[in-house]
Amino acid sequence: MLQPFEQSEVRMKTAMSNSAHSARKSLSPSVSLTGSATAGANGIELLPVSALRPALYNPRESDTERLELVKLSLRKLGFLLPLVATTDGEILSGHQRHSVAVDMGATRVPVMRVDVPEQRRRGVNILFNRATNDIGIQSTEQDMHAALCAADVRKLADKLPDIPVDSPEFFPCMTAEMRDVLPLARKNVGRFVIHAANVGRMLARMGVNLPIVATPDGTVINGVGRLEAAARKGRPEISVVTLDSDRAELARAMLNLLSMDFRFTGGNADFLRYGAYRREWLRRTYLGTAFILPVYRHKRLSDVKLDAAFMKKWRAACGDCVLDFGCGHGDEARMLRKKGIQVTAFEPYPAEHNVVSREQGRASAMVFLSAVRAGTEFSAIFVSSVLNSVPFPEDREHILRIVAALCGPQTLVCAAARATKSSSWHWMTHGESLSERGSRACNFPVGMEKGVVLGDLASPKMQKYFEAEEWRDLWVRHFGEVETGHSDGMVTAICRKPLAMHPRDLAESLRFEFNLPYFDGRMELARLAIEAFSVRLKLPLEDV
Repeated sequence: MLQPFEQSEVRMKTAMSNSAHSARKSLSPSVSLTGSATAGANGIELLPVSALRPALYNPRESDTERLELVKLSLRKLGFLLPLVATTDGEILSGHQRHSVAVDMGATRVPVMRVDVPEQRRRGVNILFNRATNDIGIQSTEQDMHAALCAADVRKLADKLPDIPVDSPEFFPCMTAEMRDVLPLARKNVGRFVIHAANVGRMLARMGVNLPIVATPDGTVINGVGRLEAAARKGRPEISVVTLDSDRAELARAMLNLLSMDFRFTGGNADFLRYGAYRREWLRRTYLGTAFILPVYRHKRLSDVKLDAAFMKKWRAACGDCVLDFGCGHGDEARMLRKKGIQVTAFEPYPAEHNVVSREQGRASAMVFLSAVRAGTEFSAIFVSSVLNSVPFPEDREHILRIVAALCGPQTLVCAAARATKSSSWHWMTHGESLSERGSRACNFPVGMEKGVVLGDLASPKMQKYFEAEEWRDLWVRHFGEVETGHSDGMVTAICRKPLAMHPRDLAESLRFEFNLPYFDGRMELARLAIEAFSVRLKLPLEDV
């Protein structure tokens, strides 16, 4: 456990010896409530409440019960941590505290401002919804609420007097003091939380150095991840808000457990949809599980060579005209084309250097719809790792309807997706490492659906991991012949004989899939898609 801090000790001592500020000092000896803004030496400003505006994309759903707890926290503890906002006043962290403070009659709030490009603000906002909680990666918002209820915070609050709104005592983060990092790190190494540390490192990279909250003897109440990040970075000092024991007990519950539930609807839901693109580092140099499934049920992918013997077996099972639905970077389609296979590849979210192109997405859709309209008979359809990246259950249903509509009686459908038995799911939920990758992704599970993880917060991506039963249930709703299984941490499906569906349902799915959102607009090909499928199926879908 001591290793992360011990590795920093040499750097720490060097930095401290070179620092002209190694002695403890007050950041803001006096807090004035006059003038337009008051700034502390730690970069926290006391701003008029009117200088800030809520982010319309904030995915937190507030409720009356927890808003009352926010009010209780401010009444008894004040602002232990500042709000975080963009340079133009858009709130990234602290929406509920700002709203409640206004209702309480506060005229000012403490704010730390950060320069964040508009296209990254949604992801940073999600990050900040986890950034100030000392919690493990396994904790969902529901887990935190249950723990908060068990803490009996109202009984703890009854011991404390109310703090006058707008008084200097209402803003303890403005009078935080600098304390030496190394002794604090050594004392709190037993409270080290890997997930909080990874989040702390990401905040530090953004230049956001929020205070930690501790008791006079240096026991950290909140901010152990920020402390660990400071130690690894070699910072000599860190800003500390110090609380007595009565306030510390209440603050521990309020700062670490009080949080609102996520609610991804409207623009937030669309944001996760176009964040589903395959990342640059996921380039394929060999066929994925879904593609080798017709030949091998269990074999290491890198051991499969596309030699004559394999391709003979593959053609016998899959034929010569296939569809790669959700082809990512198109790597597998290129491999198969080199072997003489006719491949139609459809990818609505193609990305170059992790930037999604609406123009290229529309172009891919146009080629696909041309093949659909022409009546191209697909001998096999592959859905390889696609459904992991589709963020909502209803979206997955749309995809399976479209795939089923493209199948003839003998079309083979092969699919694979990450399972909750995979090592990556275990890493996401139990074995996260303190690493560069971990601090940049900051993955964590969300309670909106079983097996769902949110991460890669520079451009957030929802990942769904499947259990065997729910995976099978997904496919038997659309196919009469379904064989499911497991292969190296993946759930697999081999399907034939599509079930009949109502034309209205197919039309709904086409309107969804071919009007997908992008950062700069929508696909706007739904009419063309309905026409193409109407011609193929000889059904007037445009009229349903």
